[in-house]
Amino acid sequence: MRKRTTILEYCIAPKTFTELKELTKMSDAGLSKALQELIKEGYLEKTKDGKYVITEKGLESKYKEKFIDNMWFKYYGLSDEKIKMISELLKDEKELYLIVSKSNETLDELTIMILLHQLDLWNESQKTSKID
Repeated sequence: MRKRTTILEYCIAPKTFTELKELTKMSDAGLSKALQELIKEGYLEKTKDGKYVITEKGLESKYKEKFIDNMWFKYYGLSDEKIKMISELLKDEKELYLIVSKSNETLDELTIMILLHQLDLWNESQKTSKID
């Protein structure tokens, strides 16, 4: 299961089979099987140019969600204990919106466009909720 999660994380930006093989250190057969399963389950898709990229379903499957001290957290890569510590640090804030990302890879143009699109959607939803 850990290898599948690793593949999904790498595929936030489109990757070739060769790139994934180098990154994951998996055998051809093992990687091929994992990729086919992830595609079949809807977590990955193969682009026209033969690269593998995470789907919306794949992105959503990575995250955990919690509501703590009147704050909603959507996260991955942190323990529940660390999220609780963060909520303690922020509990006295009146209103906030925070996006934090840390990665060993630099963001490519596609990833930046996706993040900006998600931020636009969030901003629009906030405008709508304040009108209601």
